[in-house]
Amino acid sequence: MVWQKKDKFSYEIFLAKHKVILVFFMFLFLSLSLRLFYLQIINGSKYKNISEYQKIHNTKECAKRGVIYSADGQILAESKNSYAVLYYPCPGNQKPSEQILLELSKILQKEIKPSNSLFSKYGRKVMVLVENLTLNEVFKIQEKKFKLKGITITKASKRLYHFSKETSHVIGYISQIQANEMKHLSGAGYKLGDYIGRGGIEQYYDEYLQGKDGGWQIEVNSKGDKVRMIKYVPPETGNSIYSTIDLKLQYCAYNALKNSDTGKGAVVVLDVKSGNVKALVSCPGFDSNKVLNNRICEYIKDGKLPLFNRALQALYPPGSTFKFVTFAAAMDLLDINPYETIDCKGKFELGDRIYVCYHKTAHGRLNLISAMAVSCNVYFYNLGLKLGIRNLEVYTRKFLFGQKTGIDLPNEKQGFIPTPEWKKSKFKVPWLQGDTLIFAIGQGAICVTPLQMAHIMATIAKRGFICKPYVVDKIVDLNGNEIYKHENSQIKDRIELSNRTWEFLHKSLLEVVENGTARRCKIPGIKISGKTGTAQNPHKKDHSWFISYAPSDNPEIAVAVIVEHGGSGGLNAVPIAKRIYETYFGISASSVLD
Repeated sequence: MVWQKKDKFSYEIFLAKHKVILVFFMFLFLSLSLRLFYLQIINGSKYKNISEYQKIHNTKECAKRGVIYSADGQILAESKNSYAVLYYPCPGNQKPSEQILLELSKILQKEIKPSNSLFSKYGRKVMVLVENLTLNEVFKIQEKKFKLKGITITKASKRLYHFSKETSHVIGYISQIQANEMKHLSGAGYKLGDYIGRGGIEQYYDEYLQGKDGGWQIEVNSKGDKVRMIKYVPPETGNSIYSTIDLKLQYCAYNALKNSDTGKGAVVVLDVKSGNVKALVSCPGFDSNKVLNNRICEYIKDGKLPLFNRALQALYPPGSTFKFVTFAAAMDLLDINPYETIDCKGKFELGDRIYVCYHKTAHGRLNLISAMAVSCNVYFYNLGLKLGIRNLEVYTRKFLFGQKTGIDLPNEKQGFIPTPEWKKSKFKVPWLQGDTLIFAIGQGAICVTPLQMAHIMATIAKRGFICKPYVVDKIVDLNGNEIYKHENSQIKDRIELSNRTWEFLHKSLLEVVENGTARRCKIPGIKISGKTGTAQNPHKKDHSWFISYAPSDNPEIAVAVIVEHGGSGGLNAVPIAKRIYETYFGISASSVLD
């Protein structure tokens, strides 16, 4: 061009501007290319999923939990079909409008508010508006469906407990998983909003009872309205559990304990030969159906602690029920003559301290058998001093104190055995002979659970052979296939005592019922062996104990009863055990289920 030659300066300015424009467009092109690469290559799958999610909604249909049966096949817990109202959020509307809530309230004649989300993904939630709809309510909502955009009715599952108070602690209950639990549960496949077992069989066997959720894939348009159903996956019902619970014994034990002087305590009944749990009661109980319907606060505020499983978790001093340990140790180690007598004057002097006997007016002359029968403290004080704390500690552990039974239920406590080392560490003072005296009669810091006492008594009934208690016999899937069966839990280890010791120990326990503190448990035609206990409580009235087994010559069941603040074991715990034996042996009509 001519001007390029004539005006070189203007030409140079033109070239400079041209380069700037060219660089700008190259930069713009490069930026767009990089952005497209980032969106399509690096994050392509993510945005594809988001796009698909905005187009397709997954609706969960909860699976039914498995059924829990009693030993005789009666249903203790089952799941029934119910219906729930769900809201699918539309773009810009994560919560249902006031108009939708008002319309639902009119249809159902109750105030409707959004509740917890059923599931959440990519920031969008499906909300549960109403649960446990009746069929009549479902039909009413379907008639007004055109006014309820984003609303869907889905089938849900509702847990139903039969004999809920009587079996509340052994069966347990279910509730929704909370957000603070997800850190520990997400790895096991649980999701926020799922229901999980709490306590009892529901918790311990949750993985078997949980079914597999199903649901629908629903295509929606840009407004969030449903277009069509794409796919339906039916939920799979959980496995059925057959427990060892004898419902008649469970019912009898609960009501006998509930109607005791205090209405608080625990009962455990074990099959001596196999270890299966025939009854496990903690009183007061709670209505599992109320807990399921979010009324757990009623029980949390209750000062009687109905949610607390006393059979597995409460720790009590064993009181005079412990005397069989001192008895066995003395027979084995001191080579004591069980017929040699001493004189009980109602008190025992040690240094400047006086320790009183259970019978404060004096028992008179007693031998080992009769001392056990009438629960003479003075006789066992003497034995305790002769044995010493180390021998008593060895035999206490030999009789399984301070150990968990290993039952297939959650949250079992193991109890506690005090030792000289423990006292020195905790209180900075040495163990004294007075500590040995109270240890020898089951008082002081030693503590046990009712389940442990039933387990120990069942072991004594079998001359030391140990069977681990269990509460679930078998688990069956939906097709009737047995996927779990409890195997014989006989343990090779046993409590080793001399034959002579076993013979006299059994004789003394029989004498307790025949002519001793448990005479109120005598039943014509049935020999019962046991030991009463009155466990001192520094805060309130003493606890009432009775542990036993029957028949004495061929034991079938072992029973442990404790009545909190019930006072004398012979007065308050023994009658409860008697009712249980009457029910078991079929000689009382009082135990028939209503």
